[in-house]
Amino acid sequence: MQSIGTTLAERQFYRRNDGVNALSSIEEGEIPQAVDDLIDNKMYRNKFKSLIRRGHLQDLLDLVEVAQTKERPSRWFATVTAKKCWERTLDFLKKLREVQRVVKEVSQRLRVPSKDVGAVFKAAWRHKQGAIRFAVTAAETGKRHPFGLFCKLALNPKTTTLTA
Repeated sequence: MQSIGTTLAERQFYRRNDGVNALSSIEEGEIPQAVDDLIDNKMYRNKFKSLIRRGHLQDLLDLVEVAQTKERPSRWFATVTAKKCWERTLDFLKKLREVQRVVKEVSQRLRVPSKDVGAVFKAAWRHKQGAIRFAVTAAETGKRHPFGLFCKLALNPKTTTLTA
């Protein structure tokens, strides 16, 4: 039987080594396969290696996920990762993460059908924090169909009073 101190020391050793291996593989020039698949012109690999070294690996992976929903993923990915668009792309990712947080909170408050998650995303993009207030109102007053009331409140073009 191991002591707690030994177990903790082993965990720290593995974490340290995993972190070093992951960092060294990135420094060696490894680009994740999902990102590399979207690079049409392989001459731009150095740009992506540089972005990864600067700490934007998660940003690139999030962009890959969004690109998969587009009609021409590699073209969209190339456009948003262009040097002149990078600051705007970082702003977009910040807003996207906030919208995802709002959608998660709304779905915790209401039972959202899986086919209607897009409506919640639309409401979250439109109203930001106001979508949470609509979800609270719908949960409290919409006894029979709270999600229907949420959609009526959040997606009505005349509703702009509760926006953040």
